[in-house]
Amino acid sequence: MMSFLSHSTAFSMAWSCVALGTLSAAGQSPDLLRFEYSSPAMGSHIDMVVYAESESKAKMAIDVGMAEVERLTLVLSNYDSASEVSRVCAAPVRQWSPLSHDLATVLQQSRRWHELSGGCFDITVGPLTKLWRTGRKSKRLPSIFEIENAKKSCDWKSVAFDSESNISFLKPDMLLDLSGIAVGYIVDMAFEKMVGCGSTILLVNAGGDIRVGDAPPDSEGWRVIVAGLGKTSPPLAMLRLKNCAITTSGDLNQYVEIDGHRYSHFVDPHSGEPIERRQSVTAIANKTLDADAGATALAVLGMERASELFKDMPLTEAIMVESAANNAATIRVRRLSKE
Repeated sequence: MMSFLSHSTAFSMAWSCVALGTLSAAGQSPDLLRFEYSSPAMGSHIDMVVYAESESKAKMAIDVGMAEVERLTLVLSNYDSASEVSRVCAAPVRQWSPLSHDLATVLQQSRRWHELSGGCFDITVGPLTKLWRTGRKSKRLPSIFEIENAKKSCDWKSVAFDSESNISFLKPDMLLDLSGIAVGYIVDMAFEKMVGCGSTILLVNAGGDIRVGDAPPDSEGWRVIVAGLGKTSPPLAMLRLKNCAITTSGDLNQYVEIDGHRYSHFVDPHSGEPIERRQSVTAIANKTLDADAGATALAVLGMERASELFKDMPLTEAIMVESAANNAATIRVRRLSKE
């Protein structure tokens, strides 16, 4: 998962292209070129790969996709005080705020995932994630009083909707944290805009939230490697994917050690405290939004509860790996599948 930029970014092109074979054995289709693009975006990095007959066609698709990324960042970024979600969260208690179609859609899907996960996926946990983010930076554990006080403002029942086009918060200090779902939505929308330009053999990767289209020429699918639990761990799997999405969420880089305990960035909305077990969760779905939210939900649930709820989630597969916080050498791996 990724954070967002705190301001709009000017994107610079970084191209490379490679000549490839024809699409059909008869040789009637024109040669395809592979175009690769990379740029800082949303507090991380975005990479795009497009197969097209010409640079102009590839550039048109990538320009359209990046314009969508930039537009939606200004809607969904928690780190930009001028974004739509930030303005909504800053509104006075019980005041109605209008919602754009994009933000309304993300909130509807967030509520859906809240139900699918038994409450473990919760975007109202913003006050807690903000509290623990401060704790990670200062390496100081929040007090029980601070945790309980933040929990009072985390409550889906205190988020009111008026025909899904307006929103109002019924408690003070409520804060929506979209980091587990917004990037997935942005990738989906950028991908669909690019498909609308006529590109079907393409990949969009925003910091690990990946959506792929048709398989590249002479291939069964896009090659995606599922990393191990540690930075030096061997890969868990090598997948060949097409026309689907995949997201990996873990605490490899986002954690803090305080007084011998390792606290990840995943916060359990029920306890109000971070998950201490080391873990990585990879989720595969038709859309990146579901892969993104699914990976977060499964990470908070843990292996046992994830196995119980997986059957009702809009995921096709998940790979979970974890170890106890105090015993990194003991690793468990579980693969969940609808097949």
